[in-house]
Amino acid sequence: MSLEAKKLISEAKNICIIPSEPNESESTPSALALFYTLKELHKNVNLIIGDLPEKFNFLVPSLDFIGSPKNFVISIPRSVADISQIYYEKTEENLKVHLTVDNGRIKKDDISFYFENAKPDLVITLGIKDMQSYFTNQLDSFGFLLDVPIINIDTNFADSASRENKKFGAMNILENKSISEITLNLIVSLDEKIIDPSVSPNTAKQIAQCILTGLVVCYENFKSPNTSPEIFQLTAELIKKGAVHQQVIDNAYKATHKEVSFFYAIFQNLKTSENDGPAIALLDSNEFQNFGENEAKIATEKIKTIGIQNDLLVLWQSHASDPMVKGFLYSKKPEAIKKLSSSEDWQSPAARYTVKNDWVFLAAPGSDVHAVKEKIMRSLS
Repeated sequence: MSLEAKKLISEAKNICIIPSEPNESESTPSALALFYTLKELHKNVNLIIGDLPEKFNFLVPSLDFIGSPKNFVISIPRSVADISQIYYEKTEENLKVHLTVDNGRIKKDDISFYFENAKPDLVITLGIKDMQSYFTNQLDSFGFLLDVPIINIDTNFADSASRENKKFGAMNILENKSISEITLNLIVSLDEKIIDPSVSPNTAKQIAQCILTGLVVCYENFKSPNTSPEIFQLTAELIKKGAVHQQVIDNAYKATHKEVSFFYAIFQNLKTSENDGPAIALLDSNEFQNFGENEAKIATEKIKTIGIQNDLLVLWQSHASDPMVKGFLYSKKPEAIKKLSSSEDWQSPAARYTVKNDWVFLAAPGSDVHAVKEKIMRSLS
């Protein structure tokens, strides 16, 4: 399989790398490791990502270093209005584009925005389960990626089975390993000298640091039961190549202001349940509407450090094109996690869950957090 991937990559000149935003904690460092590798192989590489998470800034020399689509287009159909003049006004605060309309009337819905880039020769995705649903309502912006061969890289860990990969790629690399390990194997298959400090010291160190970051996040700083002796051996090898474990810890587990607010909001809204049920926090604030699995993971890590013994259910509304309620159940009772994940309420395509060691991340369609809470309580009864 690595030979086939090597052939696809070697024949491509322009490559787009797309890490999964819901699984950014591991897929983003792996994507950066691939980015450095392909740059070293003299490929034209674009990284399709929103805002690079602040905690991963230490993995790049500067944000300008990352190649991303540049040609942004504002489009207005001629059937809607005739534009006679266009000029722009640029200040320190913003850029204004002024249009003079001769005929017709422009409404907000008439204007479309998208990237107009040359079609790449190859797309590499990391941690994305379903490419079509991932770019739902975004094809205007990323239509240039359509009909391009895809190398689909994803983990096949048991705790990801609830979101089975749709195998949408021309080549699908799905293994019972972390995304970081799969990515490193692919990098070595392309050219093992790239990660040899005696040959490419700077690139080797950058790649090693990215891969180690992904491993630390995936294996919960090696506290996860999935951590094998081989992972410790691999970590030692990465450190020999220049990765710095302490730097990874200092950055990967650094909480942002919003994450700290999230943690405090959970306890400010916490209410105990009757009949030995979980304590429940329903968050109404719009401040957390963009939060997802990564923020849930950070919150559960902090919950563990303060020694909470009771079950804890947290739910909040999510900002999306379709309304969602997201949340997590933290429990030291394996039977509670099993009950929830096996419930019929979570088997519909629109709902999803991800089972971790002692918590489960949940996402359900709709905007009523109280209705989702009742559904979860039924599953646990």
